[in-house]
Amino acid sequence: MKLKENLKALMEANGITLTELSKRTNVPKQTIHNWLCGTEPKSLNQIRAIATFFKLSIEELCYGDEKKKTQKKHEPNPIEEHEDEIRAGVFEVVLRRIKK
Repeated sequence: MKLKENLKALMEANGITLTELSKRTNVPKQTIHNWLCGTEPKSLNQIRAIATFFKLSIEELCYGDEKKKTQKKHEPNPIEEHEDEIRAGVFEVVLRRIKK
């Protein structure tokens, strides 16, 4: 994962400090600091907030150009394709007891 390098480069290129980024994205300063030190993120929503702030996809933020090279053009990302439905709660979960 290249989040550490990508995030540092984006912050420098945009002239934004850690404190500023935290305030504008509502991601705690300590969390961003941990990412900059190499800790892997635990919250997809926090990563999404940072990616949205920089107008990038989550893949671009976390993996840089490598992910784009490996992803085929004709394959849509299933999560992004159905993100509106997922967020709107248009899904059904069925729980069944399985006999042993």
